[in-house]
Amino acid sequence: MTLEDRLRRTLALPDDQAPYGQALRLLLEDASSAGVSDVHLNPTPGGLEVLYRRDGVLLPQGLIDSARAERVIGKVKVLAGLLTYRHDVPQDGQIPAAQAGGRSDVRVSLFPTVHGEKAVLRFFLHDSDQFDLDRLGYAPAVATRLRAAAARPDGVILLTGPSGSGKTTAIYSLLREIAQPSGGIRRNVVTIEDPVEHAIPGITQSQVNPPAGLTFAAALRSLLRQDPQVILVGEIRDRETAHVAMEAGLTGHLVISTIHSGTAAGVAVRVLEMGIEPHVLTASLSCILAQRLSRRLDRPGRQVIAELLEMDDGLRRVIAGNPTRTDLEEAAVRGGMIPLREDAARLIREGRIAPEEAARVLG
Repeated sequence: MTLEDRLRRTLALPDDQAPYGQALRLLLEDASSAGVSDVHLNPTPGGLEVLYRRDGVLLPQGLIDSARAERVIGKVKVLAGLLTYRHDVPQDGQIPAAQAGGRSDVRVSLFPTVHGEKAVLRFFLHDSDQFDLDRLGYAPAVATRLRAAAARPDGVILLTGPSGSGKTTAIYSLLREIAQPSGGIRRNVVTIEDPVEHAIPGITQSQVNPPAGLTFAAALRSLLRQDPQVILVGEIRDRETAHVAMEAGLTGHLVISTIHSGTAAGVAVRVLEMGIEPHVLTASLSCILAQRLSRRLDRPGRQVIAELLEMDDGLRRVIAGNPTRTDLEEAAVRGGMIPLREDAARLIREGRIAPEEAARVLG
């Protein structure tokens, strides 16, 4: 029996048997056992389309008829602690593991559309063994240089890539290494996240609360008064956060963050466009890691495709001259960066990924 048939049969139960709660639990347990990363509930004129996201690809699983679609979304809201009476604004919440089949907590994102609310349910794995740089599949040179940047007492490390590119896993893997005591001494590591997705032993984790005024920039300014050695800022979204992060990297703090852009060079351009002075960027930035995830050929799972831009004298000279992204890419390659497409070509030669998969991921 297909998932669609099982959902239809469950939703046909009398209300006193809690059919909507049963259906949602059935859906989450099925998705969990299938090893998917996300469940998409996409509203259409005919009902609520169910899709699983596995290895970065959306796979249709069936349709929940329109007569029951709104009540299914309503049950999602109840379990995630969201406002059931609001249908016109985005909402974010979390379903505890105990109510989601036991595999992990589930992050919930709701967004209004012309046909109803779209829900994306993302599983949070609690297996700390997944946070291991050596298991992520970076080219040896990339992993070595990333570790060297993380071992410094100051500077800024930026990660970029689209949603689902493995940035969170990479960051937590890096933090897990940084938090390990060395010679009996442990570094003071603090995070500012939105939201806290995984608990990492040995670090202090916090979460932004914009309605209360606790934005990334405000939280970062406050944390600097406590003199942490390493700070994770979940995302740089505006000039204020970028300015405080870069200044922190200049004043004896190691700062790790993410920023939206397509490539490593694109990140540098975006930071400059935010109004950060070139001399501040060149003095504070250690490296930029851009990555994608591709389905593997040689074994199940996904393979990271990555490029690492490191600040050097050549890049500093280029950045001082109002550069384009192409100028920065060429300077980074001269400094030793292997671009995303070249890393993908290596993986194709080694038989790890297919050419069409590289084209799909990189565009």
